[in-house]
Amino acid sequence: MSPALSKVLKRLALLAVVGLVVTQMLPSLADQLTPNPVVESTTEEAQPEVSPSPSESASPAASSSPSSSPVAEITYLESESPTAKAKVIESDSLFFRTPVSLHVDPRAKSVRMDSFALGGAENILVCAISNRANISLANFRDVVIEGQGTQSLSLSGPASSVLSALTAGQGLTLASATRISDASLTFQVSAVNKPSADPGLCSPSQITRFVSISALGVDLGIVKAPVKLGKK
Repeated sequence: MSPALSKVLKRLALLAVVGLVVTQMLPSLADQLTPNPVVESTTEEAQPEVSPSPSESASPAASSSPSSSPVAEITYLESESPTAKAKVIESDSLFFRTPVSLHVDPRAKSVRMDSFALGGAENILVCAISNRANISLANFRDVVIEGQGTQSLSLSGPASSVLSALTAGQGLTLASATRISDASLTFQVSAVNKPSADPGLCSPSQITRFVSISALGVDLGIVKAPVKLGKK
C-alpha cells in the first residue's frame, strides 16, 4: 500500500470517530444549552365576586299575602242606618185624630186627655204646644220624649208606642197655675225616618190639630126667668 492511500484511510477513520463522538455529545449539549421551560399554572386567579347592583338584581318574589276573609257589606236603608240623621218623611197614609174642644169646670186648673187615634207610618213624631199650660205624660216607655212638664212637649217612636203613651194611665195632662179654661193646645204630627223628639222637626208638620179648652157654666145667652112657688 502506498503511503498516500494509507494517509487517506487514516483521515477517514479519524473523521468517523470524530463524527461518532459529536453524535453522542450533541443531545447532552442541547439539553445544557436549552433552558427549562416555565410551566405556567393553569389555575385561574380567583376574581372578586361582584355584587349585583340594585338595578341588576332580580326583583324579589312578591310575598304571598294571606287571602283576606270575605267581608260582608251591609247596606242600610236610609231609615235603618245607625248614623242616618232623623228627618220628616212623606207618608200619604198618616192620620191623627183627637177632640177639637174640651169643656172643663170653670175652677179647674188641669185637664186630662186620653182620646187619640193615630197611625199610618212606622215612626211618628207628635209635638204638643200650649199657650199657657204645662204638658206631661204619665207613661212614656218605649218612646223618646223632650219637654216633659213644659209648654212644649215632643215624643216620638213606633206608632203603637206613641199611641200607648198618649192614652195609657192618665194620658196627656194639661196643668196651669190658674184656671185651665181658655187655654189652647196645638198638635203637630209627622212621619219620621227614625224616632227623634227633636223640636226642630215639629214644624212644618204634615198634620196640625187645634184643641180649645173652655169652661162649662152660664154664658150671656141664658135668660133668667122667675120661678113661681105654689101654695100647698
